Amino acid sequence: MELYEELLSKIEVNRGTDVPSYNIFRVLDVQAKELIMCRFLADLLDPEGQHGCGILFLKLFLQHILKYPVSDALLAHTKVWREYATEDGRRVDIVVQSSKFQIPIEVKINAPDQEGQCGDYYKIARNAPVVYLTKFGDLPSNHGRKTRTGGGLLSPENICCISWTKDVCGCLTELSAQVKEPMRQILEQFIDVIRDAEGDTEEKMPDKNLGILLKSPEYFSAGMEIEKNMKKAELRLIRLVFEDFRKEMERIAPRYGLELETETGYYSYEEKRHERFFDCGGTYPGLNYVIKRAKFQNHGIQMWFRIEIEHNLLAGICLFDADAEPRDGDVWGCELDEISEELKGEAAQYLDSDVFMPIGWWLTWCWSNGKWKNTYYDDVPDFLHMNDCAIRLVDRENRENFVRGAMRVFEEHILNYLK
Repeated sequence: MELYEELLSKIEVNRGTDVPSYNIFRVLDVQAKELIMCRFLADLLDPEGQHGCGILFLKLFLQHILKYPVSDALLAHTKVWREYATEDGRRVDIVVQSSKFQIPIEVKINAPDQEGQCGDYYKIARNAPVVYLTKFGDLPSNHGRKTRTGGGLLSPENICCISWTKDVCGCLTELSAQVKEPMRQILEQFIDVIRDAEGDTEEKMPDKNLGILLKSPEYFSAGMEIEKNMKKAELRLIRLVFEDFRKEMERIAPRYGLELETETGYYSYEEKRHERFFDCGGTYPGLNYVIKRAKFQNHGIQMWFRIEIEHNLLAGICLFDADAEPRDGDVWGCELDEISEELKGEAAQYLDSDVFMPIGWWLTWCWSNGKWKNTYYDDVPDFLHMNDCAIRLVDRENRENFVRGAMRVFEEHILNYLK
């Protein structure tokens, strides 16, 4: 214990103060705007982009990330499309197209996967995988890897997962060394806001800290042990949050005819699978309540009110099929992959259809701040990356106040629309 305390006392916390005093990207909050980040990236990749760097960035991107040996002549005749429209109505963020290949690139910052997104994008790929660009180079969820028309999941071998910080910043850093002002400064500012969006702890950690960890095997071992225990503490925090929601729901549930779902335990926060939450980010711990008065012609269909942590905290109304073939090791039943028009009509007897926003098994949902757009919000706890909003929940009083406030939001935006 003394060794851990000694190590922690030596570690400095960097608040990112050693950044340029004025960054136009940061002023415009670009790091939270996926569309603008995507457009700037697309222009850099385009040999005819307004950056004036010709094929430099595209060459770095293809050689360093995709390991493609490409000639300058091929690159000069490569087209880059933004919001490329596919025949089945999809819009791919970026498509890099030449006579030898066609590369679809899906860009993510905080938005979740759309159903069948990567599975459908692979249909237009030619001699290339789908490039999936996210904060940390994560593999897309099964929800995003399947095709909307069925046919299984897209193999990970057909997906090139890359990250903003490691891969894109690596290419940008190399590019900045090859260009002159003012483009060099623009690239350096863009690198800074990418790291803002990423929460890039390795880059922001003072060099002194790295030196301390590498000072001795004992310090390094203590650091590893601290990291291991932090995961356990974060998982415990998630459980405490749900236990507080469960207490609050004891007061609220009778008002809306809700009954705690205990038979299936479907993606319940109490399941052991959530011990892998910080390793794969796709275990979705939650708390389920059956809306008892909702009856469907298919007697296996149940309407639930569910509070869930995807990465961020949300709640909504969803449909579960208790008679469906179970998946992912569940005992029985499964969520609906898609809600049919007939089911929407039946559900409208119990929930005001004006609030319907169907996606997957969700009829409607919102984040804990009442908003629903697929973007990043500072006031919504992000448990995968542990933003400040999530960390503040360690304090019991803060956590209880947050849960009460979130439940007021969920009542206003979700539960009050039950009939």
